[in-house]
Amino acid sequence: MDRMTIRAATHDDIDVLARILVSGFHATYEGLVDPEWLAAKTEDEYRGKWREWLDSDGFYALVSCLDDGTPVGVVSFGKLKTPPPGVSLIRPLYTAEIYAIYILPEYWRQGHGLKLMQAATESLLTMKHKSMCLWALEANKRAGAFYTTLGGQRIGKRDIEAGARKAREVCFGWRDTKPILAHAKQ
Repeated sequence: MDRMTIRAATHDDIDVLARILVSGFHATYEGLVDPEWLAAKTEDEYRGKWREWLDSDGFYALVSCLDDGTPVGVVSFGKLKTPPPGVSLIRPLYTAEIYAIYILPEYWRQGHGLKLMQAATESLLTMKHKSMCLWALEANKRAGAFYTTLGGQRIGKRDIEAGARKAREVCFGWRDTKPILAHAKQ
């Protein structure tokens, strides 16, 4: 495996961020969601979204890069936006959220996801967030296994619109994120 570095995403990365997200999205969700809805997800659409997201207060994004500096993965995170069902908003059990994590498919299973999760966790800890959650499609068994391996617990579910079909998302939560930092690539 090539050595990798993690750094903050910038506006200069917008084109590659859109490519990573859309490529990862298509490879991950093919066969799991409405194909027309999935086909409508384009890099042009996500270039605009990345501009907006990177300009948002409290939104953070990190990229995983190869030795030559080429970004191949991205994680975005910040304060909790989508709490799991039944969680008190007055005294929430989870204060932060991973909004998205995608790796170019040709770099899957090379440690980029783990390093991005660890870097996001470290960043959130410096912001005093000791707990977090994230949402993933229930049918995405590979992601579910990854989050479970990192100590995530299934803490909720919801149905979402995904074109002509509904899809079920599950929420994975970490009341204590420190075990993510201790996890070594197997």
